[in-house]
Amino acid sequence: MAKRIKKLGYAGKERSVEINVPEGEAEPWGLDDRLTYVGKDIVRVDAVAKVTGQAKYTFDMNWKGMLVAKILVSPFGAGTLKLINSDKAAKMPGVKAVLLLKKEGEPVLHNGDELAAIAAETEEQAEDAVHAIVYEIEQLPSITTVAQATAPGARQVFPGKDNLSRKRHGGDDPDKAEKEALAAIKSAAKTVEATYTTEVQNHNSLETHGVVARFEKDGSVVLWASTQGTFGVKGDAVDYLKLPESKVRVIAEYIGGGFGSKFGIDVCGKVAVDLAKKTNRPVKCMLTREQEHLTGGNRPSSIQKMKAGVGKDGRITGVVVQTSGSGGIGGGAGCSNPAIYTFGKKYKVEDIVYTNAPGSRAFRAPGHPQGIFAVESFMDELAHAAGEDPIDFRKKNIEDHPFYQAQWELAAREIGWKEKFRKKPGADKGVRKRGVGMASSLWYQMGWPGSEVDVTINKDGSVYVMNGAQDIGTGTKTLLATIVGEELTLPPSSLRVKMGDTNLPIGPGSGGSSTAPGVGPAARTAGIKAKAAFLAAIAKQWKVEPATLSLVAGEVVGANKRMPFVQAARLLPDKLTVRGVRALNYEAYHKSVGGCQFAEVEVDTETGVIQVIKVVAVQDAGQPVSKLLFESQILGGVIQGLSYALHEERILDHRFGTQVNGDLLWYKIAGSVDMPEIVPIAFEVRNGGNNAGIMGLGEPPKVPTAAAIANAVFNATGARVRSLPMTPEKVLAALAEKDGKRGATRAGKGA
Repeated sequence: MAKRIKKLGYAGKERSVEINVPEGEAEPWGLDDRLTYVGKDIVRVDAVAKVTGQAKYTFDMNWKGMLVAKILVSPFGAGTLKLINSDKAAKMPGVKAVLLLKKEGEPVLHNGDELAAIAAETEEQAEDAVHAIVYEIEQLPSITTVAQATAPGARQVFPGKDNLSRKRHGGDDPDKAEKEALAAIKSAAKTVEATYTTEVQNHNSLETHGVVARFEKDGSVVLWASTQGTFGVKGDAVDYLKLPESKVRVIAEYIGGGFGSKFGIDVCGKVAVDLAKKTNRPVKCMLTREQEHLTGGNRPSSIQKMKAGVGKDGRITGVVVQTSGSGGIGGGAGCSNPAIYTFGKKYKVEDIVYTNAPGSRAFRAPGHPQGIFAVESFMDELAHAAGEDPIDFRKKNIEDHPFYQAQWELAAREIGWKEKFRKKPGADKGVRKRGVGMASSLWYQMGWPGSEVDVTINKDGSVYVMNGAQDIGTGTKTLLATIVGEELTLPPSSLRVKMGDTNLPIGPGSGGSSTAPGVGPAARTAGIKAKAAFLAAIAKQWKVEPATLSLVAGEVVGANKRMPFVQAARLLPDKLTVRGVRALNYEAYHKSVGGCQFAEVEVDTETGVIQVIKVVAVQDAGQPVSKLLFESQILGGVIQGLSYALHEERILDHRFGTQVNGDLLWYKIAGSVDMPEIVPIAFEVRNGGNNAGIMGLGEPPKVPTAAAIANAVFNATGARVRSLPMTPEKVLAALAEKDGKRGATRAGKGA
């Protein structure tokens, strides 16, 4: 280990940090380092391929002799499979193989539970045959809500297992924590209680889950998969097929979205593999749009009850939080609540509830959009009760944090907070009222060690950067090209990047915002090694010492010579390949990612329609590699957060457990007419932590949007909407409640 002192942080908030740099590793970029490409507006290296249709996704894979597989799923939410017979289907035109995925006598747990699959020559033949399968399900009453699942005497979703799993948070002594929190609240000058609910949100990637499987003559298998984890799918396939790793290859060069839902081989992957093995022909299995709604993943619901006290000094004395939510037949319905702020004495009860609904999956910042919606809405309610500006109140109730206060000030200036914030909510005259609101986000991710990146310099001057992980659309190919280009002093557009193939060096799954901070540092190490090896090879040809040569603006400089990189590469005796390996994390300026969003809305108090006018999103994720990519991630997060706030909601029939809006017509997603002006601001921090200073960015921009919009709605109207999505019906009910009128609302029902 070598000790280095680096100036880290951002302008006006810098600090010298002592960093232990592993042997052979590069020290991170600090504030004193001047970069040529990193942090600039770098255009995606695969942009042309995508807009011209050259990019090929799993859906585009069509091999000679390929069969199409379709899956039969249960139309009901609960029951027992009493009969299933595929004899007629197996004899239909084009049908080559049938798989029964569930046996007679087995339970059916949710709408979408897989029953059988068929491979046929065409998609139409497969669909016809699936419809010809005879089956009988003895139905049971479906349990679709938290209230149903936790009612006295409720049927158990899983026989022999309680529908509710409870966890108490309060350190080593939860009873003591509860007493202390309640006492702290009781002693406060003001007490506030509120309940917030959030809906189930489906992932709805544009490309549905899918796998194409092809067995080779040597018994090996190649899988083209729409996945967020090429090596994870490979591991699953190795285990499932009992094959050696050398016999399994997974390819995912382009992926049409995932958002956390596409990990593992999944049922469609197993179906493709089994049918390909059975027929000895390639098989493609892609979920239909309806099946994507049912089994492609969802964000769990939540009900969050909060109670807190505020002292005369405006500081929170204590908080008690009770959350409950359902991930259907899956778990993982926790909420990040409380979070970000200093709440004094804390106590929390967290309930996970099982229902007859499809299992949830990780979804862009799991637990955070739900939790932060409640936390940040509640912070505004506390500020209002204390008679304070929401920003000033937050400043009082947050520990010394290096980012938030600067970000709040930056976003407040951009949105015009001083001019637009209504000190008396709902004070605007007329039917349409405007207001502003704000919320913050939190995330942690510096990446993990182990990823590998190869850099090859060929004699024609071409440079290849290679890693087997997937670029799920976030721009990882461009990130690798930019970092290696920085070290080789070459424009990123001149480098060629290969990703998404398990025959290439190992890389991480794209989850938890771990891809960029995982592969980025490995790419920098590879770039540094490639530069050193390249200069050493040229020095040998020029008969000089390597230390006398350097790369400057794409030229080899030294020994009284200047030679363009491409020309110098011709002197190589052979192509040159080096490998960079991701090392352990270093000391960092800060270990979390901070961000905030400020929203301006206009609310029509006659119709209840919310129109978001503007969102200012300030986000830190360490050192931005491409500013354009950074801003693109922020834009995508805001759009998805707005859609979550105002539109998206899975609706199940409470009798049969069937999703009634399992398409993109009735499951509303925000469209172009819903889009506000979005101002993405990359809050650049030379953070250290790894040699490229990168931290995770995929999750945090999605987190605060709903809360910022909800707080803006209150500022505009004086009515608090505590339930997502904030539909016109709920807005009108909140206005009626504020005015003391009788109003009806679905808020909280069906959560």
